[in-house]
Amino acid sequence: MLPWRRRARGPGIRRYVHGHSHLAWSRTLKTFHVLKKVGKNIIKVALHEPMMFFPDILITHHCTQRCLQCSIPLSASPTKPFMAFDDFKKIVDRLDEHGTQGFVISGGEPMLHPELPEFIHYAAKKNFGRVHLLTTLYGPERLIERAVQASIDAGISLSVSFDGLGSVADTVRGARNVSDRVKKSIEYVKKEMERRGRYIHCAVGVVLSQLNVHQTRDILKYLEEVGWYTELDIYRWQSQSQTENDEMKFKDTKELREALEIAEASPIVLTPNWLLDMLPDYLDGRFKKYCPYLSLPTFGTKVFIHPDGSVKSCMGDSFGNILVQTPEELFQTDEWGKQMEEKRACPGCVNTCYTRGKFIFPTSIKEVRANWEQIWNRRTSP
Repeated sequence: MLPWRRRARGPGIRRYVHGHSHLAWSRTLKTFHVLKKVGKNIIKVALHEPMMFFPDILITHHCTQRCLQCSIPLSASPTKPFMAFDDFKKIVDRLDEHGTQGFVISGGEPMLHPELPEFIHYAAKKNFGRVHLLTTLYGPERLIERAVQASIDAGISLSVSFDGLGSVADTVRGARNVSDRVKKSIEYVKKEMERRGRYIHCAVGVVLSQLNVHQTRDILKYLEEVGWYTELDIYRWQSQSQTENDEMKFKDTKELREALEIAEASPIVLTPNWLLDMLPDYLDGRFKKYCPYLSLPTFGTKVFIHPDGSVKSCMGDSFGNILVQTPEELFQTDEWGKQMEEKRACPGCVNTCYTRGKFIFPTSIKEVRANWEQIWNRRTSP
């Protein structure tokens, strides 16, 4: 008998082989369901139908920081601060049935939710291509450790905001010792993955503004050392979750253009160059309107599901509640029709919400080439 046959006789090995086979079968079955969703969604693309392709679920409005650009914590409820677990399950089940490919667990700061690990594990077991945790990684160590461990255990992806170094980060993020504490948290994530031998996709989001644009080179240098892919955006104040702040507005775009040249040369910046080039043109008022809600409704309809189940888009009030309406019913409401009229009248904006839609469905040869180069030329691993 072959040696590996003899070794497989032990009860512990048999349990391992059985468990490994079960895990492989579960992954295969999940992949089948994800691909089945893709087939359904292709039909929606052909019919130009809106869908919740990759929504955000805000499980709390409370946060550990008070960012200058964010209005979400200002609407935090003192009596019902967190989304109920049963409500989360109902929302996730409806999204799964709808054909949603993935979603973001966000806030506020999702680490503050006492049932975050349960949320993560429930979501990870469903048939989504990706479940993603968006966090500051800023807060009590026990909350950071709990969130990171649950993410690694469940195999979901994770991203963190990193908008500056030193006092600049403290000003932008509205908290103390932000960059040092987030750096410590990032190191914890890396060491925990290495210790366990389990690796998840980790990324960083950077929002450039007048306050931090001069630090672009140093920010990217640090993130290149970390080796995590980075999405770059600029400060805007048009959407319902953002606050207008004069200090953050670019005085002119010369410094921004220089910063974006640095970003385009970075091996970790995942935001495609064609999009980076559009950002200063947008601020200068020299860009052709492109609204993903109008031009690419299947992939570009970005929605935010709040702790009470209410659903909002980039602007305007809630157009329904997913706890009492299915996604399909929400897109048939009069409120949604009114929001689409507002979007047709809107002068438009440029932001990284385009990235997801145009990676899937580029609208020019230039974008096809740039998207390919952006993926192919990555020189670091996530």
